Amino acid sequence: MNDDIAGTGAVLALWNDVTPDVDAEYNTWHASEHVPERLTVPGMLWGRRYRRLCNSAAPRYLTIYGMRDAQVLESDAYRLLLSRPTPMSARMRPHLCNLSRWVCDVREALGCFASTNLAVWTFDAEDAARLRADEHASRTHDLLLAQRSPDAAPLPWLTGGQAQAIEGSWLLAMGMPERAMASPQAIPGAILYSALPVKPALPRL
Repeated sequence: MNDDIAGTGAVLALWNDVTPDVDAEYNTWHASEHVPERLTVPGMLWGRRYRRLCNSAAPRYLTIYGMRDAQVLESDAYRLLLSRPTPMSARMRPHLCNLSRWVCDVREALGCFASTNLAVWTFDAEDAARLRADEHASRTHDLLLAQRSPDAAPLPWLTGGQAQAIEGSWLLAMGMPERAMASPQAIPGAILYSALPVKPALPRL
């Protein structure tokens, strides 16, 4: 896994909930198998998992993958993982809900995205995203600003009842110190997240 996100050309952001009866099983699978498996794909550089902290209508979980570019998602290696899920992946897919998938081109990236706490916003316009980034720039060394691709293909196995639209065209994610998270009203409009563990990546495909 690359510890510096500055060379990341694109990101895949996925929000989701999971049915409560398999929540513990989901987290074990996602941290130990699913994310490490995705990181075997050439060009998939890093992956981060988060759980929502604040009261929000947004899904509880967020996963962000850093990629060399968005074409990684068109590669044979990635398509193979989609078409041939492991037994646990096949079991988990029907339990995923409120899923939103953004494929984004990175416009600005700083730091290594190692912050325990993350504030995330989505915006319709670049100017609004950059203004918010400037407002909080003094608080963080971890920043990701990315523009959503309107032409990204949906997940082939996803049913309409599993999807939830996260509105916007721009994604802004910033690492936040603990003291900032203690006063969420000081981070207006943000969805606040806490980092979850990820096991080391499996051998490359």
